[in-house]
Formats: sequence, C-alpha cells, structure tokens
Amino acid sequence: MIIHFFVGGTAGVFGNATGGWKGAVLGGFLNGLIFTLLVGTAFVALSKLGFGSSAFGDTDFGVIGNVLAFLGALFK
Repeated sequence: MIIHFFVGGTAGVFGNATGGWKGAVLGGFLNGLIFTLLVGTAFVALSKLGFGSSAFGDTDFGVIGNVLAFLGALFK
C-alpha cells in the first residue's frame, strides 16, 4: 500500500504537469493498475522458479521480474 502511494503520487504529479487534473487522475490510476498486475504476475512466475520471497515495490520490478521469469522458464 505504501508503494502505491509513493509511486502513484509521483505519477499523479507528472500527470498533473502534463495533463492537468485529468492527467493526474489517469496517471495515478493507470500506474496503480499496471503496478498491481505486473508485480502480481511476476511474484507468481518467480515463485514457480524458486524465488517466492522476492518482492520489490516498484513497477520496474514487475517488468524485469516477468522478463526474468519468462527467460527462466524458456531455458529451464
């Protein structure tokens, strides 16, 4: 929940700077949705590879985690 606040707040600030209040709402919402889906799928995928307790609170972990899980499953 804390990560949603900080990362979503940053997305809202940048969204506000580029698109006003609509950009702030959309940026925060999309970032929260993407963050939840990416980290959730990365956690499940990395758990299958034996890294079940690895979780980091940022959107880039979701992207990198999914890529690493895919490559790990590909070369397993």
